[in-house]
Amino acid sequence: MKHFALPPTLPENGGAAYAVIPSHRESDDNYHDVVAQLAPRWRVIVCKDYLQWIIQKRTAEPLHRGVWRGVSYLTTRNSLIRLCASLELLSDHAVRATLDALPEQFSGLHKS
Repeated sequence: MKHFALPPTLPENGGAAYAVIPSHRESDDNYHDVVAQLAPRWRVIVCKDYLQWIIQKRTAEPLHRGVWRGVSYLTTRNSLIRLCASLELLSDHAVRATLDALPEQFSGLHKS
């Protein structure tokens, strides 16, 4: 799981003239603790209090509008994977591998 300590450098953000500073607001696009991007409007994050995983959905299309909102809150990897599968969000093998690599229980994580 990625934990961003510093904003990306110019080469990391495609040479843009500014760095995107990670946010601590779960509803922001640049939230600092995204576990997996499931689809353009779906993602999994670690909640800001490090208590659980949250499946979020973008509130609006096009993607540059709206905010991320929690749809489900989970503390076990199996429940997270089962719900993602029921929402048909596991077609990407890399995403599935990322979720499979999570600890069985959220309590297996700690804030870094």
